[in-house]
Amino acid sequence: MKHGSSRKLARSLGFWGALLLGLIIVWASFYNLSNHPDLWWDEAIFSKTAANLVQYGRYAFTEQSPDQLSDFDYRISAGPAIILPVALAYRLLGVGLVQGRLVASLYLVFTFLALFLASRRVFGPTAAFLAVLLALGATDAVHWGRSVLGDVPALGLFLCATWLIIRHLQDDRPWSLFLGGLFLGLAFDAKEFYGLAFLPPLVVLTRRDWGAWRSLARTWFIFLAGVALPLLSYLAFKAVGLGGLLPAAAHFWEQKALLRHEFFTPLTIGRVYCECFRYLLTNPLYLTGLLGSLWLWRQGGLTLSRGLWVGNFLLWSLVYFTAIFWYRFALPALFLATPLAAFVLCRALGRLTAGLAPWSLRWAAAGLLTGVCLWVFPVTGLEYLRTIAQDQGHPPSRLVDYLKKRIPQRTLIETPEYELVFLDNVHRIHLMPAFYIVESGEQGVKLLNPRRQPYNFNQVKADVLILGYFGKSIFAQIYSPAQVARYWRKVAQVDCYDIYVRRSSPLLRPPDTPVRLSAMPPLSVRQSKVQEAHGPDTLPHSFSH
Repeated sequence: MKHGSSRKLARSLGFWGALLLGLIIVWASFYNLSNHPDLWWDEAIFSKTAANLVQYGRYAFTEQSPDQLSDFDYRISAGPAIILPVALAYRLLGVGLVQGRLVASLYLVFTFLALFLASRRVFGPTAAFLAVLLALGATDAVHWGRSVLGDVPALGLFLCATWLIIRHLQDDRPWSLFLGGLFLGLAFDAKEFYGLAFLPPLVVLTRRDWGAWRSLARTWFIFLAGVALPLLSYLAFKAVGLGGLLPAAAHFWEQKALLRHEFFTPLTIGRVYCECFRYLLTNPLYLTGLLGSLWLWRQGGLTLSRGLWVGNFLLWSLVYFTAIFWYRFALPALFLATPLAAFVLCRALGRLTAGLAPWSLRWAAAGLLTGVCLWVFPVTGLEYLRTIAQDQGHPPSRLVDYLKKRIPQRTLIETPEYELVFLDNVHRIHLMPAFYIVESGEQGVKLLNPRRQPYNFNQVKADVLILGYFGKSIFAQIYSPAQVARYWRKVAQVDCYDIYVRRSSPLLRPPDTPVRLSAMPPLSVRQSKVQEAHGPDTLPHSFSH
């Protein structure tokens, strides 16, 4: 009876713990979307593409607002699995920052749920609960998942595919295998970073049915049919938009060549970033995941399901080691490490508490587990939770509000800060044309200009120039400080954004009169977020990947 009561209490504690964790994830996904995180380069590209699809019926990014568009622009690296749901949200709720982020937040919750379902199938409910807790607290998934990006949605689709494939491996469910392939294809449609994700399942399925050739052929057909369906749909979508299958295939190859810094492809074989090795091999969560993989292998515990999990973990480690070292690209490896790390912790704590009475064992295990997690693993996610709760004010929106008050409508603005073209529907925004990262490291960034001629931003004849994080870091080699100081006069600063007016522009009055950008009173000095200036000086800043 006492043992039964302890088990009932444990189940009750587990239920309430899971419910609390779920509520925290939902809160972290949806709270304060209008202020955190700041809208930035990639999110602006995908958000504006979805907006153009709704407003102009074109799958295109903007070159100059309102309607100078570039269809199937190579910078649109997220696929229809992201763009189309966001466009649907815009159609139903209106075009806006929060409306698009609602879709991203749904994907974020879905990703944590998929991690739990897949981990529970392979490692049990306790390890699955701990895996989700580690993914929330020890990674930056919450930060990236609240933005309209491809990384977290593709990760969620991939984890859902893994769960479905594992269901087939354990219960022999062909429909689960087909749906698993389908979700892998959708992960590719969300972010083509996942182009190699079909390899570990294919190896495991082949190993299982090796020698039973008819069964193997049937398994391959079911799985690859699921994978192919979203891919062929994406190709057909491009073919319709670009005028044929050959242009669609050529577009795919050219885009991969231009975005090769992100991907492990034949174009990047032999390329290694030391920063990637240092980031993962000094990450306690990743190292514990490696230890879990080794433990399973040494103990002979690599069943087909666990073999698939470890194979995925090793593949995504390799992908990150050969991709650019931006931290969000490590999320697949870190998420796959969480149940492996949880497995190690559960086994270790089980041995430490083996001699305790049931009631004491539960509390001792919980206390030890909490202490180990807080001491060993990074608390990146917890820091983001605090930021989400406290962040007030959205710098890009503050800038747009400032421009609407101070700069006449329809004024042409030149900028490399793509977020402006999504938020500002009053002025004409001319965006810096596409430059692509060839190499990126701690020593600097090398850019590829796909045009034969260098870009001279002064030839645009804009009246206003705005430089933010990107314009003053990566793209300072395009918007050189010397050129800016020669032809432009800095008149204001809003957060990180420097606002310049062309020295020959009629917006500037003679030097002996106050600077006025509109019929409103002269620009005022704002103590907290907005500063006036009359020189090319900029604030110190950091650039986060």
